[in-house]
Amino acid sequence: MQIGEKIKTERIKKKISLRELSRKLEISAAYLVDIEKGRRPPNYELLQKISDLLDIPISTLNKYNLEMPRHIRDWIEKHPFFSRLFKFALKQQDPFKTIEELETVLPVAQQVTFAAIYESELQAMGLESSSWETETGGDLFGVWQDIPIIYLATRAGQKAIRDSTHFRLDVDYLIKISSELSNEWGLRYFGDWHSHHKLGLNSPSAGDRDRIKRLAEKNNFGEMIEFVTTFSNESRKDRIVQVHPFVYKNFPAANPSGLSLIVLKGLSPVREALMIRKRMPEQRLDSYSIFQIEKIKVPEEQLGRVSGNEGSPQKIISDKVLLNSGIEFRRVSSKDIEIHQTSFGHILAVPVEDEQYVAFAVDSNWPHKVLQVDWIDRKTGKTTELDIKDAGLSLVNLDKVIQCYKSVKESRS
Repeated sequence: MQIGEKIKTERIKKKISLRELSRKLEISAAYLVDIEKGRRPPNYELLQKISDLLDIPISTLNKYNLEMPRHIRDWIEKHPFFSRLFKFALKQQDPFKTIEELETVLPVAQQVTFAAIYESELQAMGLESSSWETETGGDLFGVWQDIPIIYLATRAGQKAIRDSTHFRLDVDYLIKISSELSNEWGLRYFGDWHSHHKLGLNSPSAGDRDRIKRLAEKNNFGEMIEFVTTFSNESRKDRIVQVHPFVYKNFPAANPSGLSLIVLKGLSPVREALMIRKRMPEQRLDSYSIFQIEKIKVPEEQLGRVSGNEGSPQKIISDKVLLNSGIEFRRVSSKDIEIHQTSFGHILAVPVEDEQYVAFAVDSNWPHKVLQVDWIDRKTGKTTELDIKDAGLSLVNLDKVIQCYKSVKESRS
């Protein structure tokens, strides 16, 4: 049974209609049908909502969710050992239990762990590391799934403490931005990154490991990630920033292991959206481009560079943008909105009054440009395309789209 079939079975068992569940999930009925028929997998946040509404433990749903990014699947197929292992596990009655049993007997060297990160976030770490002659650092935020994806690497807050052999985060600032990134983007705090300028150490120190362990215990994290940056030479002009990634998986033991990176080409969609919306000005989010990606060295990339503008990494944030748009439009209009999936993307029909709507046709591709704006009057059955002067509307810059809705509503009142 696939995850969509499991959701449909539980929905019918609890006598919840397709329309009722889609309304509570704040997605279109067509989107829910796609999920139930296996055409589109739900992202983690939507899966959590489904879990809550249908009263199914998230661990139960995860047992049916065997989706993985296409580039990871392609890599597995090219490596016979992992391909045979994966296919063998899928044939078993309980694939996840089988994998857990295999992990106990396989040599540690055969257990490969990956994380994905955008080039822009490596550049941001490189720029911040190179801007100080003392240790410095920041934090890592992303979505933790089979392959954790890092969408944002931040600079530390103003109260951070830096010296030649020590760096301490601004905890109050970390709490503030963690809340914002969690609420708006569904990003989890992964851990921190920091530089070792003069320690001659390219792995977490004993103090680093103790700090991560305390953070994990405080936040009930089962796993965390930490990056250490070092330099190839002392010359600020020509030096290469070397990134050493580590993962902690076996708390309360705090012994990190090496992490293989999948580098996603280009700009993180979260950084891009925050830049467009002019959020977090203290982060100087657009400054990442000053640092050339060629001056960053990471461990051997077993999968090579892959596109960050399509596939699972982009879809997770695109789904979040669409969900947030629905929530915000409902708040502004004080009415339930309609979201319809189309061949080109989505149509968001935002109510005005008496079966009248402002409808936004939105492109499926990032940054989800508004292709057309229509006035819909269902009483008369007429739809009129509106002449909107701002051709740069997109869901990424949601404030401008909402202002467009308000202007149309006011002019039609």
